[in-house]
Amino acid sequence: MLVELETGLVALIKSSPLRQRLRQVDSLPDLEGDSLVERFTTDAPAIYVALGSFPIKNGYAKPKFGVACVARNSRSQQAARHGDGVAIGLQPMLDAAMSLLDGATVSYGDDGAGGTTHTVGFDAVACDLISSEALYKKGLYVGVVQIQTSADVSLPEFLDGDLADFKTFAADVDIDPHQASTEHARWLQEPPDHSTSAPELSDQLKLQE
Repeated sequence: MLVELETGLVALIKSSPLRQRLRQVDSLPDLEGDSLVERFTTDAPAIYVALGSFPIKNGYAKPKFGVACVARNSRSQQAARHGDGVAIGLQPMLDAAMSLLDGATVSYGDDGAGGTTHTVGFDAVACDLISSEALYKKGLYVGVVQIQTSADVSLPEFLDGDLADFKTFAADVDIDPHQASTEHARWLQEPPDHSTSAPELSDQLKLQE
């Protein structure tokens, strides 16, 4: 459900007239800090969709998403905020996003074989302006339109077959210690120090091709 709602919102924005004024529309990149700022700088003007925190009660949820609008204009701060007739500014972008997303609907659950399709409506519930020195240094202005489903959505049934195969995983194994804690500390150094002892436990896992 959540994946389909996020991709549906991205598709909705891409199919709107607003897309013609943007360089990029996508899910929020899996980056942080300077890497994310650099991505914003390259892509602006852009809109990104990201899942936010939302409440769940008695088998129902109200999914919430943030729609980040990113503007940049090298001419002036005012041009970045208001636009200059060539590049769209942050405030016109927020106006358009709020108008587009408030009352918008997204469908999910169609398996292509006659399965049940559900339609979810969204309300725009807030608009947040992001204050960040790192953004301002790059001439970036960012605002986030918060949208939430207009009605409670029933949680989907859990089916093992719906989960994608994994390629990496983390595991913890508890065993009785065979070396002193001082030796364990040596192993955890960067690079590991195995001059006096080394871990003896190993495991192999064949992943599905």
